[in-house]
Order: sequence, then structure tokens, then C-alpha cells
Amino acid sequence: MRGRYRGFIFAVLISGVLAGVISHHRLNAEDPSPVLPEFSVNGKAAELTVQDLSGLATRPLRLLIQRNNRARKFELMQVYALGVREGDDLEAEISVPSPGMRVTVYRLFRGEEGPRYLSMPFSHYFSEARPEIFREKMGPFDEEFLVVAYENTGSPDLKNIQVRYFEEKARRLVLSSFKTNITFSSLKFKLKDYGGDRDEKFFERDAQLLIDRFVDPRRIFMIRLWKIEDA
Repeated sequence: MRGRYRGFIFAVLISGVLAGVISHHRLNAEDPSPVLPEFSVNGKAAELTVQDLSGLATRPLRLLIQRNNRARKFELMQVYALGVREGDDLEAEISVPSPGMRVTVYRLFRGEEGPRYLSMPFSHYFSEARPEIFREKMGPFDEEFLVVAYENTGSPDLKNIQVRYFEEKARRLVLSSFKTNITFSSLKFKLKDYGGDRDEKFFERDAQLLIDRFVDPRRIFMIRLWKIEDA
């Protein structure tokens, strides 16, 4: 499996760990749906593209997205791509359609060498529908994925299990491997927190179970940051 597709499958875990096209339609008449954050690079507006998920390598991710979108009868999960260079200043203006939502950014990162690391650099409860900015300075990287998850919690104290996990203490969470079944229709992940006790064991999580642990999810945007190589 080619590296960038392997990374994409790993990115599914961000959207549920320890727990298309841009759609502007409403979930229902009273509940407008969140929209994709407005991204900028070095102070200039950036245009994201829809990520192609066709092919056998991305089948587990594609089926996971289709299954969740079908079950909830709206486009819960959507996938995009954005090209960036090392040294770029990346910003995302995050807004919500109404107060009472928590928005969390999960980051899956691999440098030019070494394992993939998972972190939670941003989690904010919107008591007011006022935009917040997520910022990142792009260092040397081989691959990076951001997942922006919107949950309708109604309270700053109601946090899903993955938010509580990352807030509990400093984590050094490594994604070591994944496995699927013979039909490429399921995903399970093997992880370990190297920031914990030395004797802490590897643990395994099923992607669908982790997504189900979100608190009333409204949108999950997955963004692949691919490296622009200068000629």
C-alpha cells in the first residue's frame, strides 16, 4: 500500500481516536450544519480540493465514511487536501453556526523519519458563535493530516472520551499499525502512549467504535496536507 494512502487510513483514527464536496445543506430546519473552516497560507486564502478516495487502497476509509454518512442521513465525514511548503504559516478560521458546539482539531504527523504521532492541538467550546483561529507553522514533514470535529455538546463540561484523554496529561501517542479484514471493509488500529508509564502496553481500537463515541457529531472534516516540492 502506498505511503500516502496508508497515512490516509491512519487519519481515520484522528476523527474518532479514544472515543465528497463541501456541503452547505441543513441537517434540519432548526439545526444548520457547520461548514469547512476557512484556510489561509502565509496570510493568503487557500483553496482546498476534494480528496480522491477511489481505488482498493482507500476502500476501508471510503466504506467507513459512506457507512457513517448513510446512517446519519447527512454528510458527517468529508475529506479534502491542501498543498503546503515547509516553513508556511497555516491558519484555519473555525466558526460554528450556533453556540453550544465543541470543535476539536486532531493532528496526525510524521516527520521525514520516524513513526506517526497523534495529538490534539486545539479544542474549544463555543459559548458564542464567534470565530476562533487554529495556527500551525509547517516544519519538516513527510505527511500530515488534520481532522476538525464538530460536536453539539451544549455544555463546556461535556467532553468526549478522546478530549478527556488528551487533556488528562501530556501524551506521546504513536500509531504503530493498522489491520483490516479480507474484504477491506473494517479498520482496527494499534497504538501506544510513550508519554505514559514505561510498562504501558500497546492497545487496539476499532475505528467505527471510536467514531461512535463522539457526542452528537455534526461534521468531521479530514484534511490531508501534502508537501509542495519546489523545482
